[in-house]
Amino acid sequence: MRRVLFQSRLDGRSDDYASVEAGLKAFAANISPDKTTVEVATAVHAACYARLSTEDPYRKIKANADIVADRLVPCAQAYVDASEDRMDAVLLVSAVGNIMDFGSAAQAIDDPEEFEPIFDRLVSEGLGLYDKEVISSLIMGARSILFFFDNCGESQLDRILIRELRKKGKKVTGVVRGKSILGDVTAEDAERSGLAMDLDKLLDTGKFFVGVDWGSMPEGLVSEVLVSDLIIMKGMANYESVSDIQIPIPIIHILRAKCIPVADSIGVPQGTNAVFAVLNGRRMGE
Repeated sequence: MRRVLFQSRLDGRSDDYASVEAGLKAFAANISPDKTTVEVATAVHAACYARLSTEDPYRKIKANADIVADRLVPCAQAYVDASEDRMDAVLLVSAVGNIMDFGSAAQAIDDPEEFEPIFDRLVSEGLGLYDKEVISSLIMGARSILFFFDNCGESQLDRILIRELRKKGKKVTGVVRGKSILGDVTAEDAERSGLAMDLDKLLDTGKFFVGVDWGSMPEGLVSEVLVSDLIIMKGMANYESVSDIQIPIPIIHILRAKCIPVADSIGVPQGTNAVFAVLNGRRMGE
């Protein structure tokens, strides 16, 4: 609900009371132990967006996030180039970018300009959870990788990871949101920021949804899932989307555990940079 209020005020023209009221009613109507967090959140945001004066309240902040993150790419790349293990470094850089999650009540930032001053500190924290042997084996053995993006801004740092994967001969297909929702990357954002140029193929989830609705994906995305050797998912929403589903393809999650429920579910303190793998709903390497 904090995010509902945040996005309702972004363009300065929407009726924030009306959108918050709609979001609250949707929350009350949808809250259920039989629904996932992302299903409930999607219903809440759909109700809120219906009362806004724009289809993409985050448009300006997303563009600014990409600009801010792009300024850090040379620094991040230099860190990777100087590292003893390049894959460790690119995974860390990708994970710390996940703090760009605007309007969230979790441990994130609300303004892209907040990212640059804390970037070095976030990197210095390292990976608090890292299943290195499992991750290395999965990446080494994969030829075709499906990469699900999360927020704009952090996606510019994900490009460093993707370039490293493609240098190793991996085919990388990127997946973005089907419609504008929160600060997440859409196909329009991927083209605008140059992200699409670093991918072998670009697909989208086909709908307005927080994360990925695995029960309702476009045929082209379903086909790509079936031929992929490995899935990489950025961020908490994508993690929540699959946390109760058994998928017979290894999934590497890259995220910063910004909220307590997600941190507890993967067994780390809140604010931990994490890279871990899951297969059929179970943590690999345990």
